[in-house]
Amino acid sequence: MIKEFIFCSLILWQIGFIVYLLLNKFYQPKKLFTQPFVRPSVVEVEHVDIKMKKQITTEKPTSAYVKSDEVIKGKVKTQKNKLKKLRRGL
Repeated sequence: MIKEFIFCSLILWQIGFIVYLLLNKFYQPKKLFTQPFVRPSVVEVEHVDIKMKKQITTEKPTSAYVKSDEVIKGKVKTQKNKLKKLRRGL
């Protein structure tokens, strides 16, 4: 009984190994969708011209202060109160 079991298992292993080798050598799965790769020979590019105004100066400034047109009148405390009211939305 044990000899028959070993004999059958060896035959099954040999059959499985031969099927595995044959499938790897000869079986190639079919590709479902094949599309030939075509490289474009010419690429068309459209250019858009945009006019930009730039004012870049590389010189050092002649004056070191900033002049403001707005004049703030009142004391610091009243200005703080005005800011507080603006923050609250009143």
